[in-house]
Amino acid sequence: MKKVWPSALAAGFVMTVGSEAYAQSGDKVVDEAKKYLGTPYRYGAAVGNTASFDCSSFTSFIFGQYGVSLPRTSRAQAKVGRKVRSSDLQPGDLVFFDTDFDGRINHVAIYAGSGKMIGAQSSGVGYANPFSKGYWSSRYVTARRVMADSVKVGKAPKLKVIKGKGKSQAANAAGDVTVRSVKFHTVKKGDTLWEISQRYKTDVQTLKKLNDIRSHWIYPGQTILLPGSGVKGDVTVRSYSLYTIQKGNTLWGIGKKYGVSVEKLMKVNKLNSSLIYPGQQLMIPRR
Repeated sequence: MKKVWPSALAAGFVMTVGSEAYAQSGDKVVDEAKKYLGTPYRYGAAVGNTASFDCSSFTSFIFGQYGVSLPRTSRAQAKVGRKVRSSDLQPGDLVFFDTDFDGRINHVAIYAGSGKMIGAQSSGVGYANPFSKGYWSSRYVTARRVMADSVKVGKAPKLKVIKGKGKSQAANAAGDVTVRSVKFHTVKKGDTLWEISQRYKTDVQTLKKLNDIRSHWIYPGQTILLPGSGVKGDVTVRSYSLYTIQKGNTLWGIGKKYGVSVEKLMKVNKLNSSLIYPGQQLMIPRR
């Protein structure tokens, strides 16, 4: 699904974001995993080889389609993201097992919702119940969330734009964010909203309002909009759309669709190369 959020960010404009937002949904991860049901199991299968999988090459490949880079082994994957309780599992969470009872994690699968998981096991890619009495429940160890917490997915947020100078009275209303220019930060492993706010001399609350983030959870590869300070290098944009890159997209194809040159897309989005990946967000200037 394409995410397009209309807006107008210009000097003296105030933007109020509505209550609903789009998030990269774990359901999409599960839908991608379903495409490979029945694929044979092969221990040590290379990541990217879709003719066969082992448990961790499967999760690495599936999440890679959404811009989330996972380590190669299940044991290493169990250290990524944040821990979630089994009672709080959401589709797209990773579930981990110690199948040998030797105290070490050696299997991973993707929680698919409704008490099911999907993963590469000895019989091939298929479903199983991670909490069924017997095999899996006795070997369950932990779960991790490597994508953003799910939020309600509905209509694109309604943005209220008020023209004014400096900090108008409207800018003092609860939930308003005054934006004069825009910068971008791509979240890296280990980043937190607090660290990003300190680095760019803003505060966590402003970052959450500007990006309509409802928790403190962010994930590697996520694009964070930052309130610009007018310093050299800021991108000032009067009207733009946010586009979420899909599998198979290229900058050339996106530029052709929206009538924007590759060079301009790279400049506006502060890209050093034309390499893009699924799940990444691009800011597209309107003509």
